Amino acid sequence: MAVPGVARLHVVQGISMLRPQAAVFEKTLQGFADHQLARRLSPGTIKDRARIARQVQAFSGGYPWEPAWNHSMFDRWSAMLAKTVATTTMQGYQGDLAQYLTYVSDPAYEWPQVCLEMFGTFTGFALRDLNVVRHAQEYNGRPSGNRPLTRAEVKLFFGQMDPEIKRLKAAGHKGALAAARDLAMFSTTYGWGLRRRETARLETHDWRRQAKLPEFGDYAGLAVRWGKAAGPGQAPKRRMVISVWPWAVQTVQLYTEHIRPLFYVDREDDGVMFPTERDEMISERAFNQRFQHWRELGKLPDALGPHCLRHTYVTRLIESGYDGQFVTDQVGHSHAATTAIYTALSSDFKNLKVREFLDASEAVQLAAAFALADAEADMDDDFSDQSADEPVGAGRPRRM
Repeated sequence: MAVPGVARLHVVQGISMLRPQAAVFEKTLQGFADHQLARRLSPGTIKDRARIARQVQAFSGGYPWEPAWNHSMFDRWSAMLAKTVATTTMQGYQGDLAQYLTYVSDPAYEWPQVCLEMFGTFTGFALRDLNVVRHAQEYNGRPSGNRPLTRAEVKLFFGQMDPEIKRLKAAGHKGALAAARDLAMFSTTYGWGLRRRETARLETHDWRRQAKLPEFGDYAGLAVRWGKAAGPGQAPKRRMVISVWPWAVQTVQLYTEHIRPLFYVDREDDGVMFPTERDEMISERAFNQRFQHWRELGKLPDALGPHCLRHTYVTRLIESGYDGQFVTDQVGHSHAATTAIYTALSSDFKNLKVREFLDASEAVQLAAAFALADAEADMDDDFSDQSADEPVGAGRPRRM
């Protein structure tokens, strides 16, 4: 007796369907979800991939087993994406669709046979020939946007906040509290080199003491629980970030003790580090909007985004002389090469290092020249003709 494949379990023979094509398509997505759950992928990843498959189905006006799903359709859909999303997002969407098509086209799951029996066709074009974005390099971000802020830009971005907070408070504006939270929130992002989601989802219990850093008290370390996952469907990576900047620790301590409690005057403290006036954790979208607000207020370039603060953190650590592996561990990168992409040393730092090298090189060359001159002087004294009343070895005075 033959054991039915996945398709036979979802599409049972002898049972009529009201809308067979739409029903079979949904059955393929159900089987695809089971396939991914067996690989321990997260529900969020599974839902996102099903959403992409439904989007392509609506875009094409057909189903995966029909001629409508062809290379031309895939190119048109990709061209539409290219106009609206970033390169990395486009890669992700194309990869999600490829995962679904790989599953549906695999004879082991019997969808090709079922579709042929029910609809008389199954296209199944070759996935390896799809015209997809090539991941030819490790970094595909925006060169002009994802960069470290200059020292002047950092001073402008954060320096405007305190006067604005005071102005709003004097005017009795309710935005003063949110502005004070923003100062601490973006200081935390910069001071500990965090990603947007890592900052937004922080809770008060994530701060740690460190025995060897007693001067930082309760804020000597930060347990990051929502780091970037190693791969699709995997759990967020965790890491411990050691505090390095006293100014950042002072800012967070001031916020935690005097500003944050004002969000909980009329409700129970839920432990959220950066709450909103609506009694909830700040969202990543709101995080972006708040950064944009301060960026525009400071008249900074429009291309700059919150991730620039993380790039700035990496660069400042390198400029301060911290070991490269320490920096890589602090920001949670798997490879030092990725950390190197984040680094853009300032012109002042580069000039200083060149000056130090030239000065050191000049000192070495001068020392060698002096040594050579002394040696030549000794040779001249030893081999020169000596007068009768001149003792051997007497000559030009030696440099002390």
